[in-house]
Amino acid sequence: MDMHFWLDPLNAKAVVHEIEEALSEIDAENAGLYAENAQKLEQELGKLDAELKGILAPVADKPYVVFHDGYQYFEKRYGLNAIGSVSVSPEASPGAQRVAEMQAKVQKLGAVCVFSEPQFEPRLVAVIAEGSNARSGVLDPLGADLADGPDQYFDLLRNLAESLANCLSGEG
Repeated sequence: MDMHFWLDPLNAKAVVHEIEEALSEIDAENAGLYAENAQKLEQELGKLDAELKGILAPVADKPYVVFHDGYQYFEKRYGLNAIGSVSVSPEASPGAQRVAEMQAKVQKLGAVCVFSEPQFEPRLVAVIAEGSNARSGVLDPLGADLADGPDQYFDLLRNLAESLANCLSGEG
């Protein structure tokens, strides 16, 4: 089960709706304000979804490998072609057999990019891409370098989309 459901903006819209209903039930006096704010945020999430589709559509068919298997909702939403992950769980480093399997998969399926994450050792990604034409890129699903604020979620998803698009198109 992939716990990263929030990487799909349409799931975020559903969460916003549930929060709005819960707050309205708890604080009925401000229900109108919660509904208004939720509607605005849902509209912004719809715009974000359209923006991300535009960024990712040109590279959607290009095969790539991620560091850990946590992008399924994002990949499904935008029709991306992830062919595997270096590690099934970010808590456990892959063994030599897994690394060899991923090297073979990258070469056999013609992965365009192999992505690391800022919090993990990038050398492993270089080893997996070794002997192939795959480029390396970085995906940050935690937004480690993003400024706090109301746009953080939007910036996080834009950064993921742009990192994918740049590497897969040969610009990153």
